[in-house]
Order: sequence, then structure tokens, then C-alpha cells
Amino acid sequence: MSLVDIKTEDGILMVNLNRPEKRNALSGALVGQLEAVFSQAARNEDLRVVILSGAGSSFSAGADLAEMAKLDPTAAAQFIRNLHRAIHAVMHCPVPVIAAIQGACFGGALELAAGCDLRIATTDARFAMPEVKVGIPSVIEAALLPRLVGRGRAAWLVLTGETITATTAEKWGLVEGLMEPADFRDGARALARTILSADPAAVRSQKRLMRVWDAAPLDQAIEASVPLFAKSFESRIPNKLMAGLLKK
Repeated sequence: MSLVDIKTEDGILMVNLNRPEKRNALSGALVGQLEAVFSQAARNEDLRVVILSGAGSSFSAGADLAEMAKLDPTAAAQFIRNLHRAIHAVMHCPVPVIAAIQGACFGGALELAAGCDLRIATTDARFAMPEVKVGIPSVIEAALLPRLVGRGRAAWLVLTGETITATTAEKWGLVEGLMEPADFRDGARALARTILSADPAAVRSQKRLMRVWDAAPLDQAIEASVPLFAKSFESRIPNKLMAGLLKK
């Protein structure tokens, strides 16, 4: 059985973590399949948007404790680098990735969700970075959390290991919207269709710029945007779309 299911639905690539009997715990095998799926998706020039979700009652309970408990320092470094590579593949997917989160979203799974461009969650979802409670620090893409929620709230998550509710997660800016459990997959599709209504080349350029914004100083981020803005007019699509708006 595949640990990561994929299908295309109305132009949307649906990627589903498929280990529900373990609350989609991030085993080495699952992480490897996830990286492969997103690496392949990055080569699909027709791709427009991705929805990342989890089968069963949870998005993911985080890294697989059964594997983690057996690690030595060398294996631990390899395990966490593999998870980083998978999240890196999600972050650098050339189109927007929406995380549709239900139930538990803990530890490495929250880092995975943080690597997505947008996050929606069910009203009963729960979020935590519990690594300190099992004797390890939160690492790799936990570094994204201060950018999403601010340093103080990120510190709350990684220093206390406490669980927060979906309502708190939305208030903090960790998720962009809440849905009732019965509706959240449809809500993710509706958000994806909104992205589909935009010009695909412009969306890809915007995603590329957002990654520059994440890493570059402000002046460099601004300067990097100018060539992409100019290049968008090569296709004449902006001219046609703007002319259509003027007619209205």
C-alpha cells in the first residue's frame, strides 16, 4: 500500500498522507515517498495547485516515535535531514500548496504544514511542537514558526510543548481559516479553485517571489521582483486581461 496517495481532481493535485492506522506518523518510508511525489510534481509544467492532507482522523501525529526511539546520533541526523528534504520539496514546489489539516498536527507534521503556502484546519484540529517533552529540540522547518506567528508565540510552542486549539492557531496566524470537520476538504478545494481562476504563469511567479521574500533582505527582495514583473508582459496576457477589465 502506498503511504502517500495522489490523484488529480479538477486540475488540482491531491496528495494524501495514507497511514491512518498510525495517525499518519512520519516514518522514514512515508517521508521518502512524500519527497518523491513533490519532486515529480515540480517537473509537471501543467500543475496549478496542490492540496496536502491526511487520511483518517488526523493530518499527522508527527515523526514516528517507534522509529525515533531506536535512533543513535548518526541515524538521528539522517532521519531529520530526510524529513527536511521532504519539506524542502513541498516549499519549493513551483505552485501553491494548501495544507488541509484535521485532528492532530504535531511536531514534524506542523513543520510540514508550515512549509506549505496556505493552511486551513478543522475547528477541532490540535497543534503542538512537543519535542522538548521527549528530550529533543524542535529543528529544521520549526525555524519557519517565528515568521508565521512571531518569536514569542513560536517560543511558547517549542519551549512548552503544549497543545493549542484550532481557534488559537487561527488567532496566532498559524492557519488562515477554519472549517467544520465535514466541510474542510471542500473548503480546501474551493480555495484551490480560487487560485485556479488566476493566471497560471503569474501564480508561479508569485510563488517564486514569496520564496525570495522568505530568505532575502528587503532591498534584494524588492529588486528581485522587477525582472519577474517585466517578464510577465512578454506573453501579452497581462495586456489582454487588463484590457478586458477596462471594457467592463
